[in-house]
Amino acid sequence: MYQESDDKLRGSAGSDTFILIMLIAIFFIAGAIAAFLRAKFDSPLPMYIAGVVFAGILYLVYRLRLVGWRYTVFYEEPKPEYDPRFDEEIIHEDYPYPVGTVVIERIVSAKGEIAAVIDSSEISAILEPGASAECGEELVFGPRKKEKSSSLLVTRDGKTSRIYFTPSERFLSYVRGLTEGK
Repeated sequence: MYQESDDKLRGSAGSDTFILIMLIAIFFIAGAIAAFLRAKFDSPLPMYIAGVVFAGILYLVYRLRLVGWRYTVFYEEPKPEYDPRFDEEIIHEDYPYPVGTVVIERIVSAKGEIAAVIDSSEISAILEPGASAECGEELVFGPRKKEKSSSLLVTRDGKTSRIYFTPSERFLSYVRGLTEGK
């Protein structure tokens, strides 16, 4: 199994804490400025503008920090490893999907929701960014635009779909290995 994430910005607990403190500071500063302008011009409009700006900042943080994509490919059977507790070779991993499966998940704040489960027998082609192909449906499972994303042509029930996603070259090599072994 090989798994990777495609987040726009990778952060740590320290940087996330810093962003939270900055958001709180911005909230209070914007509130003070809006209260001053409200008193000076005798209008509630500055409070509404401050609320909209703060909501926009929260949405930006949500899109850049909390939302991402996780790609998983099950390319080989789990290998047994020696475990000294039992003094024998055991398999530590138990795959939830059979070998030859590609799973794409949408991650929101470290919680994943499965967007697509693709069997290697359903993959018609792996296309580089910018390549054209005939398909009935297009699905985007990545943070980049379609023109900059790799894609899979998937055929299910006689219908061809194009799935745009943004994995690394290593991930694509594992998927190519699965499709060549069909």
